[in-house]
Amino acid sequence: MKWLRQKKDEGYTIVGLEQTSTSTSLATHQFDAKTVLLLGKEKEGIPVEYLQLVDTCLEVPQLGIIRSLNVHVTGAISIWEYTKQHLKA
Repeated sequence: MKWLRQKKDEGYTIVGLEQTSTSTSLATHQFDAKTVLLLGKEKEGIPVEYLQLVDTCLEVPQLGIIRSLNVHVTGAISIWEYTKQHLKA
């Protein structure tokens, strides 16, 4: 938590990769250059005290009845989207 607060003070946007009632789609999110991606535990997700520090939560859009992706898959997809956006810049 101390490290995340330090990054916020340095101007980073803290993005949680979590399914919440206010999560937005990764497909429409525009990443700031200074972004920290916060991933939680495989089944429990991001602890509540950490969620209080995030600026926004994102989720990977999915079709069908799949409830969630593995955390490492979500992380990899999100890192690729961040990279793709900043390679174009």
